[in-house]
Amino acid sequence: MNDALESSLVRFLLVGGFGEALYLALYGLVWRASGRVTTAIAIAGGICLVLNAVLHARISFRVRFHPALLLRYTMIQLLCLLLSLLAGWGLERFGTNAWAVAMLTLVIWSGTSFLLTRHSFRPQPPEATAGLASRHTSSSRR
Repeated sequence: MNDALESSLVRFLLVGGFGEALYLALYGLVWRASGRVTTAIAIAGGICLVLNAVLHARISFRVRFHPALLLRYTMIQLLCLLLSLLAGWGLERFGTNAWAVAMLTLVIWSGTSFLLTRHSFRPQPPEATAGLASRHTSSSRR
């Protein structure tokens, strides 16, 4: 099991599964308290979006979290939503079963999210960071 946890894909799926379970729990709580579906979606979704960004940085890809990652993660999720909507629309037009559409769009969303998040959340090599610091320092001396 330890070897499996070394895989960023396995860690990504575990964090994602936790995020989905938390979303459903928060959705249920907020919906019961407010009686409004849209309020429940907004609050539960917002909390889980931020939490997933932090957990994917720290656990899935083992990088330091910073606010720019939250922006990148949000953009990735919006792209995944768009791709899933387009795929779902196309599959529905071909008469695909609703549950098959759900499973296929889940794979599209998760796969795209993993690949783009893995690319976006990769650690910066030390020489890239040092180069930025030296350019900043030298330009401020002028």
